[in-house]
Amino acid sequence: MMKKTIFLGLAMLFATLTFAQNNRSAAEVFLQIVNPGKYNVYLDEELVGSANGRFRFYNVYNSAPMLSIIQGNTVVLKQRIKVIPQQRLVLSFEDKRLTTLKQLNIYRNRQYALNDFDGYTGDYNTGIVPPVQPQPDFNYRLLSEEAFQTFLNQYKKESFDDGRTRMINVVSKNASLLSAQARLLLKSFAFDDERLKVAKNLYKTVADPQNYFSLSDIFVFSSNKDDFLKYLEKQ
Repeated sequence: MMKKTIFLGLAMLFATLTFAQNNRSAAEVFLQIVNPGKYNVYLDEELVGSANGRFRFYNVYNSAPMLSIIQGNTVVLKQRIKVIPQQRLVLSFEDKRLTTLKQLNIYRNRQYALNDFDGYTGDYNTGIVPPVQPQPDFNYRLLSEEAFQTFLNQYKKESFDDGRTRMINVVSKNASLLSAQARLLLKSFAFDDERLKVAKNLYKTVADPQNYFSLSDIFVFSSNKDDFLKYLEKQ
């Protein structure tokens, strides 16, 4: 009985240590949106809401996640950011410009050392403030349902893949499609290789890249499906 108790205690201890170690390899991303309005913010596939313009993402393991800020039907920012394990990246978004405010070490002396947004707790209230660097401006605009339906009606009249590709290139030059819309368009392609080529190009402007993996089942050949998924992994 004593041995079982000891083994159980050791198992729980190892599980706790493993969990703590994994957490300490993660990063945090905090975002403050200055301009008033209703926003939805994604970091890769995670959606966070906020009533005060401050958005908090914990346990970020991807070193280059995709940050998407959506206001109404407009994607006002879609940009990959770089994060460092065991650091909190504090960002500000104002007038369509994303800037870095602070980068803070999450742990000090093996203890969680940060407050609820942009500083250290207690004696550690000295953040590392890098120079403010302007980021590229992205402004993607979704098609309205009526505009997409009009486009779709014209698109269906195309009999060949080259015509379909040309129409997709035209519309995606000035607007962003949703993954579900891209799926609908690409399913009509006759040749799987052309479908793969256009699918890769569309990913660069799609409004919800976190959902784009759902297109993987539209490919006829498993080799093209694998190629598509490998492409997404590298983005």
